Amino acid sequence: MDLSTLSDTSLDQALHHSTRVLLVSEHRSDYLRVSNILAAVESRRFELTWCQDLNYALEAIMSQIHDVVLLDYAPGSAPEEGRRLLHAASQQGCTEPIIVLTDTLDPQLDREVIKAGAADYLTKNQLTSRLLERAIRYALDRKQTELKLARLAHYDALSGVPNRVLFKDRLERAIQRAERGHQSVALLFLDFDGFKAVNDTYGHDAGDRLIELIAERLSACMRKTDSVARLGGDEFTVVLEDVKSRADIVYVAKKIIRTVAKPFPIMGHQIVAGCSIGIAPYPEAGTDFETLLKHADTAMYEAKQIQGSAYKFYSDQMGREESDHSRMEDELLQASRNSEWQLFFQPRVDLQSRRITAVESLLRWQHPKRGLLTPAEFLSIAEETGQIVQIGYWVLHEACQVINKLDELGYSNIQVAVNLSAQQLLDPAFAGTLEQILNQSNVSASRLELELAEPVLMHNLQEKLALMEQLHQLGLSFTLDDFGTGFSSFPHLQRLPVGALKIHQSLVAPLAANQTGEGDERIVNAMIHLGKSMELVVIAEGVETLEQVRFLKEHGCDAMQGRYFSDAVDFAALAQLLNAKVFLAV
Repeated sequence: MDLSTLSDTSLDQALHHSTRVLLVSEHRSDYLRVSNILAAVESRRFELTWCQDLNYALEAIMSQIHDVVLLDYAPGSAPEEGRRLLHAASQQGCTEPIIVLTDTLDPQLDREVIKAGAADYLTKNQLTSRLLERAIRYALDRKQTELKLARLAHYDALSGVPNRVLFKDRLERAIQRAERGHQSVALLFLDFDGFKAVNDTYGHDAGDRLIELIAERLSACMRKTDSVARLGGDEFTVVLEDVKSRADIVYVAKKIIRTVAKPFPIMGHQIVAGCSIGIAPYPEAGTDFETLLKHADTAMYEAKQIQGSAYKFYSDQMGREESDHSRMEDELLQASRNSEWQLFFQPRVDLQSRRITAVESLLRWQHPKRGLLTPAEFLSIAEETGQIVQIGYWVLHEACQVINKLDELGYSNIQVAVNLSAQQLLDPAFAGTLEQILNQSNVSASRLELELAEPVLMHNLQEKLALMEQLHQLGLSFTLDDFGTGFSSFPHLQRLPVGALKIHQSLVAPLAANQTGEGDERIVNAMIHLGKSMELVVIAEGVETLEQVRFLKEHGCDAMQGRYFSDAVDFAALAQLLNAKVFLAV
């Protein structure tokens, strides 16, 4: 099943039809008892299927025709068969929750079955209709949350169109189909002029609404075979399949420009957004994802040099000309040599003590011509060129110096968090270099917190897990950042040596007044309870309103950070915030 294609509606429907239950047990007495118990449940209808022959049990479990599985963990004739079936189902990616039935209550068995992938376990002699219905309902609710997170991993939270991950997959599949059918594909890279001015003039809510309306218009004017995606900010892409000629591509580009040229009604204003389009046809402009995207981006920058909305096809001449991208690469090198990096800090507030207990280090670039730049404006290029590794070491070294400064001010209990990139985690020298930085700075490893973005961590998990264990032995703590933007299942989370989860701001944002939906609240609440059940500290980021603070605090969130408390500030301003001692408004 492709989880990324599931809609919120289909997720809700999955919980309201007659619930299909598969019972795997050799004992007819188990079947009769479970059948009677389910029949006594008044709040939900159940359809029970019994698999008595264990030789066919795994096939039945993996059939994807049931909503939940009840598995006898120790059948009489084969005591180890239940354990084998659970492990096999987990390894083969079973998408239905499995509830284990056991004869006795055993804490060791509890940990064993949960780690093996079970959603829950119940003892047979204590089964009641209320207990079993509750266990099934909770298992399905948690599965719904996982499906929601899977969708978030593939779709942009703001606009609802595919994100970069799904866009890459669709473009690569389109290239494969074009190769087999000798067809043409075109990649259009869209950038909207004046987006920053909208944010500055009307506020970020207006900017977000503009992105939503742009996505709606783009999706409405495309064919079903075409694909619209958002890469971030005001950058969108369109994949055109089976285009017959250059004239077909031009027709679509002009149609897009006409469509977005119409004013957008936002907060009582009529906002106009110009559009620059770079076009990279396959195979003329490239035969793989990276090349096509790079060349479409280059062509888009050329289109931006033309006054008004315009489109440009990629040409070899563009490739030979110095682009803004290549200039940025050179300027990044100069930034390290000229000490143009700065660290800003956003405080994290504990909701019980109402005090700042940690700060997140945020990199800034004091560009000599462009002013103060955030990572969104240069980080992707730093990652492409590999410069992110050395920049990351600078951040770690500087964070240790900040810890020493905090000690001098009397704040020896404040932790400093640093974000790690995927490339840093893959650097063979990372653990040794980090230990050296800590020793040279005379900083205890327990004062440094490493934040790992969930989507980054879930890729090549086993390799990164070994490094995390090594660093954990040194005394370093880990926080799983951007939780809710990737797809980490419950068993995966249990394997990670993390001490905290950070709920992504895209999930926190709808909790503002007049925006909250029952589905949004349920997702956030489930994530808080998931973290609590694993004895992890739960942190919310992007908190901007008192309504969000109250909701999150009421539902057990431990700590928060965001504009409600403070923007990212330099160290001098941070020191003033620390002197404030307590956030009375929490």
